[in-house]
Amino acid sequence: KTACGFVRNLAFALAVIILICAVMCVVLQIKPGIVISGSMEPVIHTGSLCYVDTNVEFEEIENGDIVAFRTADGAAVTHRAITVTDDAIETKGDANDVEDGTLVHPNNIIGSPVLCVPKLGYVANYISSPPGMYVAIAGAAAFLALMFIPDLFAEDEEETKPKKKRKEEAEETV
Repeated sequence: KTACGFVRNLAFALAVIILICAVMCVVLQIKPGIVISGSMEPVIHTGSLCYVDTNVEFEEIENGDIVAFRTADGAAVTHRAITVTDDAIETKGDANDVEDGTLVHPNNIIGSPVLCVPKLGYVANYISSPPGMYVAIAGAAAFLALMFIPDLFAEDEEETKPKKKRKEEAEETV
């Protein structure tokens, strides 16, 4: 019963932490993104989930900063700023031999990564697909069920204990 309570408290704390993180991402305007290539290895690994601060202004970016931006075709890319001028940034992936072919203009800046969690992008990508979504929903339902099932049995035990005690007391008086 003590282990069950510990697991329940741990699960509740984890759920609260996840909720707080989600709210903070909305409030602080931080966007998650999944890294799909190895162009920034070993600093940012393929499959990482990167949280990008979208409040970063173009004027704040300096040579050497890692920036997330949109390409002309709308793809999101995270590379290092190697040359910053007043009107554009030249970028390059750390694992790439040459600079990117086009300059990044102020209106294409998404922001700057503040946290990258390796491998978590694979999980996020899986959960965003229909099979993964079903697995996540089923897992959450099972998790909730496991949190509340011990309470159902505990109530049954509490209800039966007084009846047994009453029966024993009644037998002793006879």
